[in-house]
Amino acid sequence: MMLTFGDDAAENVRFADEAATALRARIDDHIARAGIAAPPATDDPAEVVAAHLPSPPIRSLDLAGHGISTVIWCTGFDGDFSWLKVPGALTANRQPNHVNGMGAGGLYYPGLDLAVTRKSGTILAAAEEARTMVADILGRLGRA
Repeated sequence: MMLTFGDDAAENVRFADEAATALRARIDDHIARAGIAAPPATDDPAEVVAAHLPSPPIRSLDLAGHGISTVIWCTGFDGDFSWLKVPGALTANRQPNHVNGMGAGGLYYPGLDLAVTRKSGTILAAAEEARTMVADILGRLGRA
C-alpha cells in the first residue's frame, strides 16, 4: 500500500504561524482597548518550534516496504467524544480524562488542543508528544 502526501506542508506551517500571530495581535488589541494591566507577551522557548521538513519533500511512502503496519491519523476540530465508551475515559463534561494527553487505562489522546502546552494540537507538537506517549507505552510493556 502506498501512502501519498501533498507538497504543501511548508505552506500549511506558514499559514498556521500567520494565524497564531494574528490571534495574538487580536488579544493584544483587546487588552489595550479594555485597559487591562497585563504583562507584555513573550515567546516561551519551549513552544517555539522550527519546522523540520524533508528536502526534497516526501511525496509517497511504501508502507509495507518500510515495515509500517499501523498508521494513526488524528486531526479535526470537533470535540465530540460521545463515541468513547470506556469507563473513566471522559470527564463529567464528556471531554478526555487525561494528563498531558495520557488517559486512564492506557488511553492516549494525541493532538488535543492545549493538552501539554499551547502548541499542543498543532502539527509541530506531534513528534514531541508522540515520543512521550511511546515512552509511556514502552514503560507499560516493560521495555523502557
